[in-house]
Amino acid sequence: MVTRTVADFAVPTGCAPAAVTHDPRGFAAARFSAAELDRVAARLEDRGAATLDGIPLERRLEVWCAAVEALLDPESDERQRLVRPLLATTRLSPEGLSEGLRLMLEGAGSAAAQRLARRAAGRRAPSLAAVSLAGNVPALAVQALLPAIVLGRPLLVKSASDEPLFAPALVDALVGREPALGEALAAVRFAGEDEPLGRAAFARAERIVAYGGAPAIGALAARLGGRLVAHGPKASVALVGAPVDPVGAGRALARDVALFDQRGCLSVHAVWVEGDPRALAEGLAWGLALEHLRLPPGPIEAGAAAAVQQLRGVAELAGAAVGGLEIAQGTVLLERSPDFRPSPGLRTVRVHGVDDLDRVADRLAPWRGRLQGVAVVGEAAELAAARFLPLGVSRIAPAGRLQEAEADWANGGLDPLEAFG
Repeated sequence: MVTRTVADFAVPTGCAPAAVTHDPRGFAAARFSAAELDRVAARLEDRGAATLDGIPLERRLEVWCAAVEALLDPESDERQRLVRPLLATTRLSPEGLSEGLRLMLEGAGSAAAQRLARRAAGRRAPSLAAVSLAGNVPALAVQALLPAIVLGRPLLVKSASDEPLFAPALVDALVGREPALGEALAAVRFAGEDEPLGRAAFARAERIVAYGGAPAIGALAARLGGRLVAHGPKASVALVGAPVDPVGAGRALARDVALFDQRGCLSVHAVWVEGDPRALAEGLAWGLALEHLRLPPGPIEAGAAAAVQQLRGVAELAGAAVGGLEIAQGTVLLERSPDFRPSPGLRTVRVHGVDDLDRVADRLAPWRGRLQGVAVVGEAAELAAARFLPLGVSRIAPAGRLQEAEADWANGGLDPLEAFG
């Protein structure tokens, strides 16, 4: 493997690229050629399956849990080396990054690993697979590497261009504890729109699992056809039944909005509440103000700020802006229409008042296949959320816990053992 200096790649010994530069954000950045990427993939294809077969599953899980624990530990060398450059690439605040890593890594620990191992008993997937990650959520790589470790499947990870560090750090943490894994796992970065590099990286993979926006997924689908398992862009919503404590509900919902600065597929964009929505909107605004203190946002980009300011201006003229929040704290808007519109981000949430939560799923039918989760408050909301399952929703959870999905969850309704198996 390469040096333990933080880098945007982790490849088998002898497969390091010729061109490695220093990124000003504080890490070594590789520039792979097509031939170099093909050499990495060929090495994993040739040696990966036999290598994994030679490491008992119990040992693989032991190594996995030790690596996850090390990256969870704020005092570990691996975590401390990674944090500063990872702050620059994720564009999260220190508090937001710490909470995000905790959530993702705790969800990929021993309990999830053992559950996957029990479900995978007797199954093997020896051929090479690949995964193309999105950069919106740090540590997304755990949801790909854990099933591969369990199934004994060699895996080539392509990191997102704007967050290229966590996947190679995790691979290095695994290989540092079990060097043989360096023949079965690798992480690289290259521009997704570079077709020659994509062909070189993915040509040998039997299956490619991809996360990302619609344009990126569409381009991959055109090139990869039936080998692609796609996790395209999705959004999440919340349902609040009557009677409700607006303060408690707002505080819980604020967590589902603020985590990952509202960039994740399980981030809440809109809330439907039975009855008058203003009290709930005020409770949510209060909750977002508190979350701003606990988990301040990362740097705010000018384009996103302009889009939210435009919404806020229109809402203020209509008396629909609630809470008087600063833009960095979030934005709560009362929405007259029952129809769903994803927010432009920056912790912006629309609150809809409805007479009957059972009708909300019908209003969101046009979003079939593009909804991921539903946060619920109250028994009526739980019952109504069940109607979202035919729309492709894959997670229903109490408000405040929607984003606590563990690494063995069925992202997009697809069991990870099926996605990577």
